[in-house]
Amino acid sequence: MRRRDLVQLLCASALLRPTQPAAQVSGRIRRIGWVETWTLLARNDWGEVAEHLQPLGWRRGSNVRVEMHVATTPAQLSMLAKEAVVAHPDLIVTNGTPATLAVLAETRSIPVLFFEIADPVGNGIVGNLSRPSGNVTGFTTFEPSLGGKWLQLLTEVDPRVQRAAILFNPETARNRASPFVREFEAVAASLSIEPILAFAQDASGIEPVIATLAAEPGGALLVLPDVFTFSQRRLIIDLAEQYRVPAIYGTRYMAATGGLLAYGPTTEGLYRGIASYMDRILRGANPGELPIQAPTRYALVVNLGTAKALGLTVPPSLLAAADEVIE
Repeated sequence: MRRRDLVQLLCASALLRPTQPAAQVSGRIRRIGWVETWTLLARNDWGEVAEHLQPLGWRRGSNVRVEMHVATTPAQLSMLAKEAVVAHPDLIVTNGTPATLAVLAETRSIPVLFFEIADPVGNGIVGNLSRPSGNVTGFTTFEPSLGGKWLQLLTEVDPRVQRAAILFNPETARNRASPFVREFEAVAASLSIEPILAFAQDASGIEPVIATLAAEPGGALLVLPDVFTFSQRRLIIDLAEQYRVPAIYGTRYMAATGGLLAYGPTTEGLYRGIASYMDRILRGANPGELPIQAPTRYALVVNLGTAKALGLTVPPSLLAAADEVIE
């Protein structure tokens, strides 16, 4: 499903309004389990969400308490998910696909609210975006059509692109990133570009991909946003510059730290939306009846310093379209 269909489907502005006045929150303390996936961008998601919960009548340490379960290695997720479920909280919030799957493997009754997930249907988390059913709902991030958009942007900054590889770890990008791959391959065919699926299961698999692209003119790289590529961000960015391969990423942070281009959803409205859904669920709403929410705003970031290092001239039209240009 494309972004425009999701926007028509979800009617987010109405769904994210609080259902009752804040004063009607009862005195019972609600307990939340928060399960985070390893290697995600170090940021205080709970702190941001808590700020938006306060106007809805929820104050951390007072009538709502959160127990954090943060995995530092993939092997810890199963254990942390069990810990979160055994505590029998009123709600479990999960960040990322692996954490969400781990929690759902332990419970189909405790309400689960996810975010930072690209393909909840393909990963078997929900069966339907408009009516998820069961005990789970949440917020998607990278919709599949971005696989084609990233390639189009790369060809704008470098029209000589003849071959493009999409890099990801099939172990962390569940479902082998198939929705993104379909869009990527379809757009590649329309542009007469050879599409390459580049799998890397550890850091040692990254350099061969980029070196192969650089061996002949016209190579380009799409870095699929997942926990693996983010954890290896410095290596990927450095190798792309070393081998002079133009690359595009899905988060602003990647361009801000040396990547050529980034295009992806902003967090604008995300924390407010998570807080609104938490409020609804804590007041008794059934997660399975709350539609999956999609991003409403995307941002393009261009790093001119990296473009210069790669010998590329960014066209004025792309600079004009950029939300941020890093000198």
